[in-house]
Amino acid sequence: MFNHFVPCMHRENVFVMSYDVFLQGFVNGEPVLGGGVQMREVLAPFIVREEPDSRCLLIEYGDGTADVYLADDGMMANHISGEQPWELVVKGAAGAGWVIMPVGCPTCLTEEAQRADLPESIREDAVVTATGADLLRAIRSS
Repeated sequence: MFNHFVPCMHRENVFVMSYDVFLQGFVNGEPVLGGGVQMREVLAPFIVREEPDSRCLLIEYGDGTADVYLADDGMMANHISGEQPWELVVKGAAGAGWVIMPVGCPTCLTEEAQRADLPESIREDAVVTATGADLLRAIRSS
């Protein structure tokens, strides 16, 4: 999905979780195209800066921010501060039909029906995360 990542934005005096979270859709165990338009619709009201060359967006929402690298078929978010931006991650994933794959954590589903389409190797350990708080709990417990 992405060839390389360059830090998107610099923020001073903010505690930031430098953690890579990947999102994409699956059908019959294989990655699928699409979802980027739906994710962008969710994020659009909260984009404060955009770097088109790197497809990087700086998102500000509630108590925090996130760097987001958005493509037509997936997304990577990192440098996420606060708790409320995690709500956007879950809401956007649900709208796009994507699952959430925090590095080193179980795959997170926005609805149980997604489990059947995951690759077999990640299906069993997947957890349902209906909210940003659920997603943060899954990450923090890993």
